[in-house]
Amino acid sequence: MWGQSYRHLDQEHTPKSYANLEEWLGRAEELRQRILISSGLWPLPSRTPLNASLSEPLIRKGYTVQNVSLETYPGFHLVGNLYRPLGKPRPHPAILSPHGHWKNGRFEDSPLSSVPGRAINFARRGSIVFSYSMIGYNETKDLFPHRFEEPDYELWGFGPLGLQLWNSLRALDFLISLPEVDSDRIGLTGASGGGTQTFLLAAVDQRVRVAAPVNMISAHFQGGCICENAPLLRLGANNVEIGALMAPRPLMLISTSGDWSARTPAIEFPAIQAVYRLFDAEDHVANAHFQYEHNYNQDSREAVYGWFSRWLHGRESSKEEPFEVEPEADLWASLPSPPLPLAELFANFALKAKGQIELHRPSGWSELSRYRKTFGTALRHALQASVDPADVKMRALAPESRNQATRAVLVVHPRDETSTAEAKNLAESYRDQGWLAFLLNPYPEGDECSPPEAVKYWTTYNPTVASLRIAQVRQALKDILRRADVLSVDLVGIGEAGAWALLGGATGPKVRRTLADLKRFSTASDDPFLKNLFVPLLRRAGDFRTAAAMLVPTGLTLCGSADDSLKQWCEEVYESVGAADMLRFENDSAVKVAGAFTQALAVKRKGKVL
Repeated sequence: MWGQSYRHLDQEHTPKSYANLEEWLGRAEELRQRILISSGLWPLPSRTPLNASLSEPLIRKGYTVQNVSLETYPGFHLVGNLYRPLGKPRPHPAILSPHGHWKNGRFEDSPLSSVPGRAINFARRGSIVFSYSMIGYNETKDLFPHRFEEPDYELWGFGPLGLQLWNSLRALDFLISLPEVDSDRIGLTGASGGGTQTFLLAAVDQRVRVAAPVNMISAHFQGGCICENAPLLRLGANNVEIGALMAPRPLMLISTSGDWSARTPAIEFPAIQAVYRLFDAEDHVANAHFQYEHNYNQDSREAVYGWFSRWLHGRESSKEEPFEVEPEADLWASLPSPPLPLAELFANFALKAKGQIELHRPSGWSELSRYRKTFGTALRHALQASVDPADVKMRALAPESRNQATRAVLVVHPRDETSTAEAKNLAESYRDQGWLAFLLNPYPEGDECSPPEAVKYWTTYNPTVASLRIAQVRQALKDILRRADVLSVDLVGIGEAGAWALLGGATGPKVRRTLADLKRFSTASDDPFLKNLFVPLLRRAGDFRTAAAMLVPTGLTLCGSADDSLKQWCEEVYESVGAADMLRFENDSAVKVAGAFTQALAVKRKGKVL
């Protein structure tokens, strides 16, 4: 059972420390990959034309404001307001301003937070500001949901966090495209959910030169909305590390006593400051702490004004000027067309993701290397290949007499009686031919496990049962190959365990030959993955196709598969690197094929004896 071993968004984290810059840079690369992979943005979608639509500017004291719509994805629009300074020398710094979960979105204007107020003050100081809405807020509130999650969406990495991160990337593209913007002076700030958007975008896009996430980074709360929680994102990670990815670029943490950032001066800030120290850049990070409830109020804004003035304008200026916010109706952006329905947007997203996999289908060693770097990396993250599970229980069958190191085989099977008996007989037949044979029924208790209902966003923080089984296959292979009496290892996955073996072998140590049942699977549909192999992002990472690309040129035999597209994929990849003879497709089961192999070994051994 899950017991208390699971992780969750309110879990207390002890921030990690790093011995040197090299250690941090390696971790930082892994985290940046994780963010993009978990959000479905690895590889990035095509940057299609934004088709920006801007209203006539409203001219105000010291600034102008325009209503903007951007087509960030075909048929999907981002809306916002563009504030420009009047009477200030060009080129201007530019600031992105996501709003967070305030009731009125980017129109929020209250003592706790004034989103337009900070935009007005930034503009009067000489910056161009783009204040933009989260999905399902303001103009799109009645047209598109803000919160949604479905298992098939998770297979492809499609969700609110990814859509909003993509919107932020495209919003930054838009800002930098403006001729009067200095692309070397880009700032980013938001509070609450807007703070999450701030540190995620700053983590993955080096064009952001200064940032201020407000009342968000915490070691004991990771974000309460699905738009802040993507599958895989915080498996072994937390927002303190993610926030530190801004280093060594200037970062200010705003915190307050009345929410989850209350301990920032004592816990989160010192941890992030330690990362900046590795860059010899402690003066590039600061914390301003206040005594309020959750907010982005005037005191918090003024701290950010001063920080941004220092790094974007080269001067000190923090006092907020009085402002009058335009009526909401004057800031309302026109959508050129209604957004695509959610189901249609997902279908388009999945179709384009499939197209990327096909576009990158490797032909030759150089393309194979590039494919592995992209989709192989995604597969390793999806399957948590950097994590070693504890307590892998195998049964070993050794030949009666041994006087030298020998080959080994790992037979992976589900726990039903028929499969268990077949696996045992097969392992014995290998043993009888002088092999070391190992039996593994990975994570058998998973059949009775269900995630606790009280834990929100389970797959953001925890592996699935299928992931745990694949991880145990991978670890078993490592354990076998550590043995001094093993020369090499073959891998056999029977029945449902064929997929576990194939994916475990593809992301583990080198296997001489993999033989796997895939009768239950077809890459043409998500259904078998939802029913028998639920691993978030697995489809986005290329599933069995990427597994084959990781295994080539070692031996690979797939049994019982009627998936012609998978067969064609594997044949083309193996043939392109001169390894066509190492690939086989068999109609019989893995048990029969492996059994025939051991019978052939027996004949060969008998012939040697005679």
